[in-house]
Parts: sequence; structure tokens; C-alpha cells
Amino acid sequence: MNLFAFFATIFLWFSFSTASAQTDLNTVLSEHFIEWQDDSFAEIAAFAAERRVVLLGEASHGTSEYYTFRAELSKELIRSHGFSFIVVEGDWTSAWTVNKFVKNKEGAPATAEEALASFTRWPLWLWNNRETLDLVQWMREHNDTLEPEERVGFYGMDVYSFWESIRELSRHTNAMDSRTGRTVESALDCLLEFNGNHEAYLRNAASTGQHCGSPITQAYNLLQNAEKPSGYSDADWFNVLQNMRVVRQGDLHYRGMLLRGPESWNERASHFKNTFTNLMQFYGEDAKGIAWAHNTHIGDARATEMADANIHNIGQLARQYYGMDDVFAIGFGTLSGSVKAGNSWESPMFRMETPTAISGSWEAMLGQIDAPVFWLDFSNEELAGALTNPIPHRAIGVVYDPNVERFQNYVQTILPDRYNAFIFIRETNALESLVQ
Repeated sequence: MNLFAFFATIFLWFSFSTASAQTDLNTVLSEHFIEWQDDSFAEIAAFAAERRVVLLGEASHGTSEYYTFRAELSKELIRSHGFSFIVVEGDWTSAWTVNKFVKNKEGAPATAEEALASFTRWPLWLWNNRETLDLVQWMREHNDTLEPEERVGFYGMDVYSFWESIRELSRHTNAMDSRTGRTVESALDCLLEFNGNHEAYLRNAASTGQHCGSPITQAYNLLQNAEKPSGYSDADWFNVLQNMRVVRQGDLHYRGMLLRGPESWNERASHFKNTFTNLMQFYGEDAKGIAWAHNTHIGDARATEMADANIHNIGQLARQYYGMDDVFAIGFGTLSGSVKAGNSWESPMFRMETPTAISGSWEAMLGQIDAPVFWLDFSNEELAGALTNPIPHRAIGVVYDPNVERFQNYVQTILPDRYNAFIFIRETNALESLVQ
């Protein structure tokens, strides 16, 4: 056999083996998918509610069905299983305004639309949309039937309200004891010198080696141990403390960008997990919480190529902190449809077509199942045991170019290790933004 014939034989064998393996996977998937029924939200919620921590994902930040499905699951978890709060991949300060609305607090916005208008940072469509509006209105109506101390909260777990949190903290330093107040003011003054421009702050740190990390840490440590001032409710003081945490972790996140490694991402991911943990502690030992974030955040990073880059996320950290048996993560995916996104950072929002998933991806294989909506239960050992190979899994962010997604938007993933369950919606639609 000549060399050409040898390699041709190897290629044909590899192609046959790959096709055969994919056929086997398709067979397993077709035998174990669970077609969506009227009671599927209740069924999945009951399954997830056995855990204290429920993480609800999305394959993009601009898809209507991901929001509405998460909303229905969250309502069921709250209504039927006593979950205490929802925390989203959004700004703490803006979400705190929404929290005041859903709990009908003094000084809250008059309407759900006004509450969501507090999300003023790009990408505006992320939370200022019709789908979130409906959930927020439902939470307000649900909470109005409860005693104030039983009301369910809505919060943000991101670090991007860094400068807003600085301004919010400035309003409370006079109420702190004199030593703590002076220390916090000094740390904030160090940052305020840069007029709300983190890029100017980073340029200065890169050129001079000087930054505000030390005074921020000192202020953070003092404030975490300070007594609640007179006239502050527990919730009001928690808000002050959390804004200090945003400032501290935001500083670490931004300065991590200078290192050009995983540090910046990991500091943000750690803040997600720490915010969730702080809320669980605030609500008490029996609390159960729900987090909404992208699949890239809630799906265990150790089941993806992220682990090779030493990147972690809330999905991994929550399982490590609470234990595998107390966390339930649900991923989402689609074959094709439309999505809201920008073509660059801070660009206008566009409705874009979501191309049919690439051949060989999880989405392409799941798209061969003859059902418009279904879910996979990875506690099924036969199903999970057959899906042990890393396969490309689509992830669309707020910046998106459908023309090059096959090169930029797929993450090698072992699906059953990343999630506890997966919801597949064959065709999805762009969410309905309330802003342009």
C-alpha cells in the first residue's frame, strides 16, 4: 500500500468512526429527551427545589425564550418552594432600585417600567426589556400578598456599577463611626480623582504603579466589622456593605485587566458567587436562592476548555462552596432564530439572525430531535454516561457577529458535567427591548 492509500484509509476509518459515534449519541439523545409539556415548569422546578441553590443560564443575552422560561421557573420556585430571592447578572445599584419596587419599599419607583429604567448602563436591553418587566410586575403582585419580612428580593451581582457604588457609599459615610467614615472617604477620594473613568485609573496604575487597592481594602475591612448606624434597617445597611464589596471587587476586576490573564474574569466571577453567598446569609439559614446569568457563568467551568485557562465561574464556585448535592444548574440552547446584540462594545442594539448551529455541535445534534422544545435530565445515568466527550456548545454575548460565530462562539463542553439539566428550544426569538 502506498503512502497516499494508507492516509486515505486512515481518513475513511476516522470519518466512519466519527459518524458512527455521532449516530450513537443521536440514538441516546432520541431515547432520553423529555418533550415539553404543560406541567414541565412545575416538574423541573420541583426537581431543582431539592437544592438550595438554583442557577438558571442562557445561551445569549438577547433571546426572549431564555428570559421567559427562566421567569416561569423562578415563579414556580418562589410560589411553590419558598425561594427567597433572584440575583441577576446586572448592576447592584440598579437592581436595588428594582428590589425596592418589588418589595414596595418607601421611596420605590411607582411602576415596574420606572424601576427597570434604573438600568442605564450599556447594554440597556439586558434588563430593560418586556420579559423582565413581566417578571418584576409579578414579583410585586406576589409580594403584596406577603408580610414585609417574607417578601422575595431582586438583586444584581455584577461589578460594573463600580462608580455608582462609589457615589452611593459617599452618601453614607457621615452615618458611620468617625474612624470608619474617614477611612471610607479616603478610599473613595482616591478613586474619585479619576472622575468615573476606569480607563484613566488603569492608565495611571500602569504608568506609575500607584493604585487605590490598599486604602480600599482597609476601608472594606473596617466597614465589614462596623456596627450598623442608628436609623438604618438591616436591609439598608446590607445595601451599604454590598456597595463597599462592589467597590473592592470592582477594583480587583479592573486592575486584573492589566495582567492580561484570567485574573480580571476570575475576580468578577468570585464576586458573583460572593454576592450570592452574602444574600443567602442575609436571608437566613433556611434561605434558598436563584441566580440568572449566561451559560458561561452558571455552567461549571471545569466541564469546559475554560478550565485549561485557569478560569472559574459561579457554577464551579457554588458547587465547591455548597457541595454538588446542593446546587442545580440549568443550561439553555437553540438551533436557530434571532437575537438582540451589538456589533461592538457600546454600539447600537440590532436584531440579528442566529445561524443554524454548526455541524457537530451539541445544538446541531439536539436539533435533530423531532420536538420544538424539550429538556434533558442528567441525573439519568445512561444519558449522562453516554455524553462524556467534549463537544462544541454555542455561547452568544452582548457583542456578536453571526458571520464569524463558528470561529468565536463555541466552547468545548461536556454537557452533563456542566449542567444538571438542559432545556433546548429549537427556534428562538429576539427579546423585546423597552429601549432603543
